[in-house]
Amino acid sequence: MQRLAFFDLDDTLVDRTQGFRACVRSFCSDLGFAEDVEEWLLDAMYERAYRSDFDRLRSEFALSAPTEELWQHYCSGMAAAVTCPPAVLSGLEELRAAGWRLAVVTNGAGDIQRAKLARTGIDRRVDAVCVSEEVGIRKPEIGIFTEAARLLGVDGLSGGWMVGDSPEKDVAGGRAAGLRTIWVSGGNGNAVEADHVVSDAGEAIELLLGMNGVRA
Repeated sequence: MQRLAFFDLDDTLVDRTQGFRACVRSFCSDLGFAEDVEEWLLDAMYERAYRSDFDRLRSEFALSAPTEELWQHYCSGMAAAVTCPPAVLSGLEELRAAGWRLAVVTNGAGDIQRAKLARTGIDRRVDAVCVSEEVGIRKPEIGIFTEAARLLGVDGLSGGWMVGDSPEKDVAGGRAAGLRTIWVSGGNGNAVEADHVVSDAGEAIELLLGMNGVRA
């Protein structure tokens, strides 16, 4: 049985929620934007940020700065604002050393997701990265998981696991694709139909390491 694990990025491997708020505050401070711009950004990009959001921002507030300049500034700031715990980074290394094939499977824009992965060093500790904007498929669609397997060069999804914080995108999506699932609850007590429930990615990694490649 192949040892295969897919990990969500935002609020699974990295803390996007706290990083996002810090990034928006810094972005507006750096560029001298007023509080109304900050409030607009916090609302418009709460779930996900794309280059097109900055077209809307320019139109809404009649900004002169080019969209690309605003987008790249935000991407750099967001990458600097997110963190990945050292225990998670070392855990990913242990999984690979134990023979697991690892991929990050994330919704979002390629620029910003890859900037986060590079800044935290996650990209050097996984075997593939599958970003929805780049492959044209979003979680919870089954196709994004099969595309991630293709990028890994593995034979299908047999024996695979999906680890993530979203009940719909990661757990339900992973189950629909035939993957076993680990829900990263973040302390949320709501019941989610996953194979395992953990509080953070570090616990998920420990769980996988304890399996020695055998499906639990």
